[in-house]
Amino acid sequence: MSAVPIVVTLLFALGLSALTMPWFIRKMNFKGQMVTDYYKSDKPPMANNGGILTLFVVFITIIVVPLIFRLLVKFEMEFPRTFTDADTAILMVVLLYAFYGVLDDYIDVGRFSKIIIPLMFAYPFVIVLSGWNPWVPFGGEISLSSFDIAFGNLGTLTGSMMLRYLIVPFYIMVVANLKNMHAGFNGLQSGTALIILSFLLLKSAVDSNFENIYTIAALTGAQVMFFWHNKYPSKILEGNIGSLAVGAAIGAGFIVQHYIFAGMIMLMPHIINFIMYVYWRIMHRRHPEDERWKIVKFGKVREDGTLEVPNRLTLKWVLPYHFRMTERQVVYSMYVLTLGFCIVGLFVPG
Repeated sequence: MSAVPIVVTLLFALGLSALTMPWFIRKMNFKGQMVTDYYKSDKPPMANNGGILTLFVVFITIIVVPLIFRLLVKFEMEFPRTFTDADTAILMVVLLYAFYGVLDDYIDVGRFSKIIIPLMFAYPFVIVLSGWNPWVPFGGEISLSSFDIAFGNLGTLTGSMMLRYLIVPFYIMVVANLKNMHAGFNGLQSGTALIILSFLLLKSAVDSNFENIYTIAALTGAQVMFFWHNKYPSKILEGNIGSLAVGAAIGAGFIVQHYIFAGMIMLMPHIINFIMYVYWRIMHRRHPEDERWKIVKFGKVREDGTLEVPNRLTLKWVLPYHFRMTERQVVYSMYVLTLGFCIVGLFVPG
């Protein structure tokens, strides 16, 4: 399949986002939908929940672009008339995570709920998936039929069912939460997401595997313009609606392309950040009175513009804890780290 329809989808979303994002920022400022930027000396307010517009652009793109393709078909050009069931299912998963992000923004659902409830959100996607033999490190491609478990007259629990109904929902939930956690600085979440989405598309291009990634292409195009306005000094934040939805899309994208382990490599900085945070919470629970393990959400900005962070227990705080660095320098270092792992993931088979 040609890459041209994917490029058209991406560019349409990018253009629509470029036209609407400045208007959306002005509207959010006018309506008072603002949050404080704690990593600036004057702590300025900025618009929030930019993920709403990003998702709106993706939906409009998925509606309009097939109509454009239908017109092009009449001119005997080879474009798909409709998107696949998997693309539609990914869009539904993204929507469910987005609504959950809205709920979390307003009532704070708690960390335990973010683990349990979102597992159900993957099932519209699971039912359109077919089984495949995944690739694992040092083992190559493994046959899922070897994991079939018979239960007599009750039937058989197949390896394919375990992959689709257990591993896939867990995978998407984990990726969504990893993206939501690795944030806090201008452009950090959006920039790393854009790098990962770009390499997901690039790896698909290398494999000539374009069939089910129109939603991912639309999201990537919309994310380009959101990142432009979210980078330092940020004019708008994505909110939980944006970070959870984008994370869910990345997770579903890796699944639909059968890039489970390649995705894990590309997400390695996010995984390391999560492990560091879990260690922090464990030590705080064991030593609640020790100031070293005190739970603190934000750092401070010194007079010279460098960051003063409370500890080195999240990935984005490691470098500024040891060196005098500005917010922009720290974010660039996270981009470089993510880029390095994405390059490695590009060469991982699955």
